[in-house]
Amino acid sequence: MYKQIIDYLAGNIYPFHMPGHKRNPLFIPPNLLELDLTEIPSMDVLSSPTGMIRNLQEKIANFYGASHSFLLVNGSSAGIVAAICATCGDGDTIIVPRNAHASVYNGLVLSGAFPMYIMPQVTADGLAGSICPSAFDDMPQGAAVLVVSPTYEGFVSDIRAIAHKVHLRGGILIVDEAHGAHFAFHKRFPTSSIELGADIVIQSLHKTLPAPSQTAVLHVKDGRMDINRVKFLINAVQTSSPSYILMAVCDFMLQKLWTQPQLFEIYVEQLEKLRASMPVDGAIFLQHHEGNAIFDTDPGKLLFTTQFDANAIASIMSREYKVQMEMAAGQHILAMTSVADTQAGFDRLKQAIERISTETCGIPRAASPTKAVDIPEMVFPPRQATYMPSREMPWEESAGQISAQLIVQYPPGIALVAPGERIPTGIPKQSETIRVI
Repeated sequence: MYKQIIDYLAGNIYPFHMPGHKRNPLFIPPNLLELDLTEIPSMDVLSSPTGMIRNLQEKIANFYGASHSFLLVNGSSAGIVAAICATCGDGDTIIVPRNAHASVYNGLVLSGAFPMYIMPQVTADGLAGSICPSAFDDMPQGAAVLVVSPTYEGFVSDIRAIAHKVHLRGGILIVDEAHGAHFAFHKRFPTSSIELGADIVIQSLHKTLPAPSQTAVLHVKDGRMDINRVKFLINAVQTSSPSYILMAVCDFMLQKLWTQPQLFEIYVEQLEKLRASMPVDGAIFLQHHEGNAIFDTDPGKLLFTTQFDANAIASIMSREYKVQMEMAAGQHILAMTSVADTQAGFDRLKQAIERISTETCGIPRAASPTKAVDIPEMVFPPRQATYMPSREMPWEESAGQISAQLIVQYPPGIALVAPGERIPTGIPKQSETIRVI
């Protein structure tokens, strides 16, 4: 494994993908090995901080506008599971969009909550867009709500309006803002959900900020949450041996960004310059704003749509132009940017797009946009299905059976079928076999 990683790095391929540090040494301390400590005196304890970790969490809360902020070293996945368990007990209703991350279903199983699924609006080319606030007009009284904003592709929902509707019905709003940790650093980006009325917001620092993988933060606003319950459940799903390397690098990175706001000014200028120079015709062009299906967008996500096969295009970009995209599927190619990106990296991406846009000979055409799939029939709720007897069977024979497992497509980790749902025909094959009830 180590050798394969080193061999890949030797290829000098520029990363337009996570993690957001982009291997830029400006944001990473040089003495990582020395930072690998444990809960010795004066080093504080993540599960019950009273010193330096508490001070850092208070600074994070103050910056983002939260009442409490908690460092997560098991990623946003741990935060999402903790948030669901903190707001829902066995049999409680939680409203969940079908573009939710796989970790949401883990939270459903562990909490015993009963999901009420809603669909996001769908763009003309088949992507999950924003959640319409009207989806919560008739929500059950007191139900919890989870919304993904921004989405993997950078589509933002009207969180202020959603929070208002949820709170009118006595509910608690959780926002999976894993891809929005950078919003608070510059006015050019959408406003963070924690400032718009959400009760719990989970952010992945490593996705869009210059932090290492697994680093994240959970924010809470006072008023509707039992903060002691939140603390307990965060500790229940996090390791009892947190990485001081991860926590220290987060502090190093945040202090740099807080004290050098010009770094984000430069980043925003680079993004705007790149967007202004992109071709709007040819094989690849920037995804246009889709009015009704998308409330707002994150300019840090460069989402392209193409007339040609996206995987073939991304392969050429990696092999011939030495830029690796975050995602390529169907008609879409996604480049993730961050404040750690360099001008040289943006220039390489621009060159690749310009050349491929005029040199498409031999590249297969893309398939037609995938039609939005209906939510599969839920025969058993996720928790019950997970504990029922199951058996393995070939994937090709599974249509119509009841799934005993979560079927997820990566990237971006969105569930196609949840435990307890009837497996529809035509879903993309994810494995040779599948467990069914």
